[in-house]
Amino acid sequence: MAFLKPYLPTLAEPSRIPVHGVPAPRTKLSHAPWKRVTHFGHKAHFLAASLMILTAKRTKRCASRQAQESATLPPLQRLQRSLRFYSAIIPVLGQYIFRPWLRTLGVEKMGEDELIAEMDDWGSKRLQEALLDLGGFYVKTGQVLSTRVDLFSKPYTSRLRILQDSLPPVDAESIREIVSEELCGGGDLSELIRELDDEPLGTASIAQVHRGVLNDGREVAIKVLRPHMEPVLRGDVANLKLFALTLRGRLPVDYYPVFCELERALDGELDFLSEAQSALKVAASIRHNALGKELEAPLVVPLPIPGMATRKVLVMDFIKGTPLSKLEERAKELGIDLGSSAGKALGRRILEALTTAYGRMVFSSGFIHGDPHPGNIFVLEGGKVALIDCGQVAQLFREQRLLVAEAVLAAAAYDGSRGMIELLAKCVRKFGVTFFEGQADEDACADVVFPGGYSKEEFSDKSPLRQLKSFPMELVLLGRASVLVKGVAARLDVAWSVAKKWAPLAKDAIAALCSEDECRLPAWALSSAAHQGASGSRLRFRDAARGCAALVRRWGTEKAATILTSSSKEKSKD
Repeated sequence: MAFLKPYLPTLAEPSRIPVHGVPAPRTKLSHAPWKRVTHFGHKAHFLAASLMILTAKRTKRCASRQAQESATLPPLQRLQRSLRFYSAIIPVLGQYIFRPWLRTLGVEKMGEDELIAEMDDWGSKRLQEALLDLGGFYVKTGQVLSTRVDLFSKPYTSRLRILQDSLPPVDAESIREIVSEELCGGGDLSELIRELDDEPLGTASIAQVHRGVLNDGREVAIKVLRPHMEPVLRGDVANLKLFALTLRGRLPVDYYPVFCELERALDGELDFLSEAQSALKVAASIRHNALGKELEAPLVVPLPIPGMATRKVLVMDFIKGTPLSKLEERAKELGIDLGSSAGKALGRRILEALTTAYGRMVFSSGFIHGDPHPGNIFVLEGGKVALIDCGQVAQLFREQRLLVAEAVLAAAAYDGSRGMIELLAKCVRKFGVTFFEGQADEDACADVVFPGGYSKEEFSDKSPLRQLKSFPMELVLLGRASVLVKGVAARLDVAWSVAKKWAPLAKDAIAALCSEDECRLPAWALSSAAHQGASGSRLRFRDAARGCAALVRRWGTEKAATILTSSSKEKSKD
């Protein structure tokens, strides 16, 4: 803007640009700086004023929208959502106490199995309807429940599965408006994008994803933040924290720190710039072991397209496959029985990819993808696995990674002896886990195989988890990841020990982290961390052909321009 300086009013002169819609008073221009005004000067002044007006309007519009997005939910709305949640959940929980009691009195005439089946059917329907109606963060809670087939009955897990990727979508026009505003400054989408499908590929509590094609022909996935969701999500977390505080001591574990950690993770999920950075870190982490050696990635992580990420829109590699949440349906279409030997082999391949990837995340960098629910795990052609959505992440630092390594080795060697119980209890205490007062045997209470080795009785009165008072918030997402991997194993009916699979990685991590000779950088900071994309760094024939075609088109365009210029010159001479 320096070249426009001679053509702008002096600082002493009142601005002629309207402020907040109120026009400034007409004043006589200072003559001195305008002696040099020419035809170009008038145009420049008009251009500068127009730019400033447009910028002011856009800034005001963006500020207004940002304030609306980040505003907290009004107390009355929070109360309404809280009451809707409690009015749905209390009858579901209460029936499991009240109706069996009525049966003991002879009021309920059903047999025990028939009564449980009816309660499960009614409760799962009511819970699904309530979570779909509420949306927001309650959906994410339902997503976790849907994976725990080892804890919850089939009616609950099957009905809550719809929450993984099938929420009601935001209309296409609103999505286009957001993408236009974020990537094109409110201009036409054709500047960058050739195609943008109206139907979303998937919808979630925070965002939805649409298939698109860039102007250079690349197929991409475009993730868009659902409008006006931030205050709702933050209000929901506050309600769930209050719910956990109210039931402190009545649930197997103190879930208050869990929701506190998920609230912190929510900050990253609501900022796609942060997610783009996280995807690069996760992709680098799964391609290195704890000793810094580069290896083949066990699964695919879609990466952001450079320069196409904002806080509300993220353009990334397109993943073509079947989400794990729909694998059973797809298998039936192909005539594959997941319970057969072929199905079991596919299940083990999926779990091997996930376990290896998470092991490398933990031990090569401590940077962990914290949301591996079945809607975020895709099975590609040939059985390869992809892990999408790096919005929720956790960072474990050196000491925490060493503690995880020690705990994993202890869990892998666990044989039920008193000595192993004491060793595991010692590892658990090092994490900062505390117990309720009055425990006769804290060592036995700490005897929980970590990670992901939760007992099927964890909600029973006899569960040792009932005795845990608190545990560190830094490990909540790691625990969630391992629990979800265990849920996937149970759903595919494959016996799986995460601890035994991680034991070799844990040994490498201890060797690397305890080395006095050098302090190793995390995987994502190594020089070999640069990655060429979800499909790898190999040059594919399709890419080479596309590049050659582009060169031919460019040569043809330049040649035609040269001929046209020569022809024009000859005509002008004549």
